[in-house]
Amino acid sequence: MSTPDDNFPDEGGHMSSRYGRIVRTADADRPYTVILTHDQCAETTYDFATMQEAEAFIRRNTPRPQARSTFWDRDAPEV
Repeated sequence: MSTPDDNFPDEGGHMSSRYGRIVRTADADRPYTVILTHDQCAETTYDFATMQEAEAFIRRNTPRPQARSTFWDRDAPEV
């Protein structure tokens, strides 16, 4: 597993992942592992010390979901 440093140089400045998930591991120093799924290559993993760091990493490296109206359970109106 790879471990990004504080500046996150491996992120590349673009969203290359379809989605990400977080799993908890037995590692005492970095117990949260992010698993990113890509369209054209194998999954990649990154270890983090806190859940907040892991969530922020996923937000920076995956596309945002489209806005949806949860009240009517259909696509949100065009703005």
